[in-house]
Amino acid sequence: AQQLEPANALDMQDFAEAFACPELAAAAHRFVLRHVGELGAQLERLPLPRLLSYLRDDGLCVPKEEAVFQLALRWVRADPAARAPLLPQLLAHVRLPFVRRFYLLAHVEGEPLVARCPPCLRLLREARDFQAARLDRHDRGPCARMRPRPSTGLAEILVLVGGCDRDCDELVTVDCYNPRTGHWRYLAEFPEHLGGGYSVAALGNDIYVTGGSDGSRLYDCVWRYNSSVNEWTEVSPMLKAREYHSSTVLDGLLYVIASDSTERYDHSLDSWEALQPMLYPMDNCSTTSCRGKLFAIGSLAGKESMVMQCYDPDSDLWSLVNCGHLPPWSFAPKTVTLNGLMYFVRDDSAEVDVYNPAKNEWDKIPAMLQVHVGGSVAVLGGKLYVSGGYDSTFELSDVLEAYDPETRAWSVVGRLPEPIFWHGSVSIFRQFMPETTQEDDSITLDNSISLNRQQHQNLHNQNLNELR
Repeated sequence: AQQLEPANALDMQDFAEAFACPELAAAAHRFVLRHVGELGAQLERLPLPRLLSYLRDDGLCVPKEEAVFQLALRWVRADPAARAPLLPQLLAHVRLPFVRRFYLLAHVEGEPLVARCPPCLRLLREARDFQAARLDRHDRGPCARMRPRPSTGLAEILVLVGGCDRDCDELVTVDCYNPRTGHWRYLAEFPEHLGGGYSVAALGNDIYVTGGSDGSRLYDCVWRYNSSVNEWTEVSPMLKAREYHSSTVLDGLLYVIASDSTERYDHSLDSWEALQPMLYPMDNCSTTSCRGKLFAIGSLAGKESMVMQCYDPDSDLWSLVNCGHLPPWSFAPKTVTLNGLMYFVRDDSAEVDVYNPAKNEWDKIPAMLQVHVGGSVAVLGGKLYVSGGYDSTFELSDVLEAYDPETRAWSVVGRLPEPIFWHGSVSIFRQFMPETTQEDDSITLDNSISLNRQQHQNLHNQNLNELR
């Protein structure tokens, strides 16, 4: 394996596979992934299965995803008559959602081989919908095209906004967690006092904080975090000031749902419009989008009984969901969508309920490792992440745990910078320094370091230039 070089790596892998040398074959495969940019015309002679094995690999080392598209196109152009029909198979493993928008329009959409191929155009449409935030990557099954390659420096991260600390002081800090490295970073602080009762949602790779209260006055203001420049700016205010509401995103639009009203924000127009209110007012409802509709769960105003309501954006109408007997919730659970299923994370126990709207069926998953009273829940990388809150001993927790639907198991994946509660959490994609292709045993996902506020500031000073 030490004799591997760009001139012989492909032949060495052929030799190793032909003579059943799995270790050498694996080493040659890894070498090709790391040096794919140096192989040039050698790649044109590869059979389709071998090329696909490289394209689908997370370890393919390219500075930008555009290079993967160019590689696939070069292979097809080497024998267009025979290979043009194979282009859809290749493009299915090019992560077009992470190709820069101008390149997608000018070079992918403008490529005749793509323009003449309906399956390729469907993949192109998927990428454009993803970039316009019209495609909810969480409301579908796992898909490698929605996962950036580590070598590009783009990562899906968990972002925590605000909350309260042990002294019940309201925080304006914004922290992000990269599950690939287990590292926390300090993002731009919220520019004003957050107060309480606000809501946090991610629209594309930007984060919106709506409403809230300082205890005496309700806010109608809306703040947007622009992840590309690490900066908060104020956008058009809501039509109505509100606190303890819920916000969620559907088809590229931001919805704000409260007991007595619903409104929708179009970021391309920077404008709000009033929609039909819920059929029955609900206190402190929790919302999520699933299969093209909005779902709200909560207790009827002034009553203890829980109901689920559904909003259809095509008709601008709410309706009651006939979903049978709801689980015995004491409070409205926190709600997120993952792979077409709605997960309800209880606030007063470790139990988690699951509703399948397509089958109108309820189920349970294994209980969380601990209670997270006042914690927060988000979906990241095909997993459920629950953070912070109070545990069963009434101690404020810094635990970050994740649920993997494939293994049906929870695990502690890290520790928060400090114990917090009543915070918001969302996931976005953000550019960082590209990850190296070398094995690094010193990096662990179990980040047990608890950072205090002074360490927070040190992180800020160290990383601000890189983040900008």
